[in-house]
Amino acid sequence: MNNLPSGTAMQDTTYLSATDLLARFRDGSLNPVDYFEVLAVAAERQQATINSAAGLFLEQGRAMAHESRRRYAEGTARPLEGVPVIIKEETSVKGWPRPLASLVFKDVVAVENHPIVDKLLDAGAIPYFQATNPEFCVLGHTWSKMYGVTRNPWSQAYSVGGSSGGSGAALAAGVAPLATGSDMAGSIRIPASLCGMYGYKPPFGRLACAPGDEYMVQAVEGPMTRSFDDLVLMQNVLSGPHPASFTTLPYTALPTEYGDLSGMRIAYSPAFGHPALESDIEHNLQQALDGLRRRGAIVEEVDLRWDLDEIGKVLLDGLRALFVDEFMTDISDVDAEKLSSYTAHLRQQASDYQPSIMPSAALGQKLHRDMQEKVWGKGYSAFICASMLTTDLPADQDPVAQPSLNVGGHQVDAFLGWVLTPPFNLLNRYPVLAAPTGLSKLGVPTGMQIVANAYDDETVFRVASNHAQAGTSRLFIEQFPVMGQKA
Repeated sequence: MNNLPSGTAMQDTTYLSATDLLARFRDGSLNPVDYFEVLAVAAERQQATINSAAGLFLEQGRAMAHESRRRYAEGTARPLEGVPVIIKEETSVKGWPRPLASLVFKDVVAVENHPIVDKLLDAGAIPYFQATNPEFCVLGHTWSKMYGVTRNPWSQAYSVGGSSGGSGAALAAGVAPLATGSDMAGSIRIPASLCGMYGYKPPFGRLACAPGDEYMVQAVEGPMTRSFDDLVLMQNVLSGPHPASFTTLPYTALPTEYGDLSGMRIAYSPAFGHPALESDIEHNLQQALDGLRRRGAIVEEVDLRWDLDEIGKVLLDGLRALFVDEFMTDISDVDAEKLSSYTAHLRQQASDYQPSIMPSAALGQKLHRDMQEKVWGKGYSAFICASMLTTDLPADQDPVAQPSLNVGGHQVDAFLGWVLTPPFNLLNRYPVLAAPTGLSKLGVPTGMQIVANAYDDETVFRVASNHAQAGTSRLFIEQFPVMGQKA
């Protein structure tokens, strides 16, 4: 192979951003075939300890890398030409398995691409790494009977989050610069924060959904990346109409450069008044807010006191009404023995009562009125809060075996009580961007959520751009995971 570095330089090449990678492909200092082989080594090596791959499609990737090298030579390269991409197992790729991490559906194979996969392929990207998710994507961690436990490259005893945890872990392990995720209750933002990534939950309609998901307005697909510039790059490729979707909005590309925040008013509430927020998460959040102040923003705390237990219950009921019980009703008692504990628990709940989508719409309106009164109506352009209350989360945490967690001396529900993401799935037209803020005392990344009013995507990207420029987080700049044996 040519142009392949060794030692520390190899890590630097492995962790190249897509933006830098494209520049090197264009100037000829690196080519897609050689680069793909570097990542293939990283992809196979991480599996022994991190276990973030549901499948590796290396020969398919190699063939596409050769095609990309030819296109660069001919001058026909496309916007993401030759860039390897991680695809969440839930996201359909024609011909790839799609069991949703369930032994019950182990033989299911996707018969068509998800619209965002079509967009990646049209842009010249190379999907080759299929990332793990929990069974039916209904857990905030990433483990299942089918795939086992996915571990955090930063500190392997701890959770990568979920349900896009395999995507977050694979990005942190350096197997590609871009990944897809999906978000029903924080499934992009939780692993983005716990793995040190940027992740974007776009407002519903910004990206084309899969056929049949048009009424799941709480759930969207979105990009996950190690750098802010890559998040812009990927979001611009993924966004906009697709022939398979009738709910997608027209789209104007996001800017690639943003000015400072002079005069912008930003509201924040660390945890909606929840007393269990760990001090290291709040410390890192306050450092990030100070960075935004240095960039010219006026940042002020507002008093939002939301019942996170109520929000989590109402959201989960709505998702069950539209999504979860669809699988449960078709599973026989014999097949139920194959389920992971948390999906078996949800199956039992499905037989006990009929959930409804209507309370989620009513509660979303209530939350919006509170935001209108205290944030948007007061002249604030953006809102910021932490992504979760704690990083002290075992990789194999089982909320059925341990229904509550002790966080800072407070008991919280083990399913959703430790995350601060679900409100914005009820407020599903709000754009929300997760950004890294540093490392916790456990060596696990921490993150924050940047929120704007309905369909104001550009504002959250402007704030995130300034956060990146402020440099208060050094993750994947000066700090990288050290992946050895399990702790």
